[in-house]
Amino acid sequence: MTHNEIQSLVLAAIELTNQSREDAEQVPVSIDTPLFGKQGYLDSMGLVALLIDIEDMLQDQDINVSLSDERAMSAANSPFKNVSSLVEHIDHLLKGE
Repeated sequence: MTHNEIQSLVLAAIELTNQSREDAEQVPVSIDTPLFGKQGYLDSMGLVALLIDIEDMLQDQDINVSLSDERAMSAANSPFKNVSSLVEHIDHLLKGE
């Protein structure tokens, strides 16, 4: 899976997330969108739901990966900080890094 394909998948998952959110709580569908943390649009439950949606979308393509492993959750620079860092995290996981 290419970097652009991963990015498209993550943005599609955000669009899916937005379907269940009020207009005032929509998450901007952009590579620069802050997801989690002080500036983030998602709380911990919202982040977990987004990660599950992404994992399900990857499974639909026969790619089995856990995005919220212990290493990611304890990283000093959270891979869940924004869309760009999440895409990089998924890309590294799929490459086995």
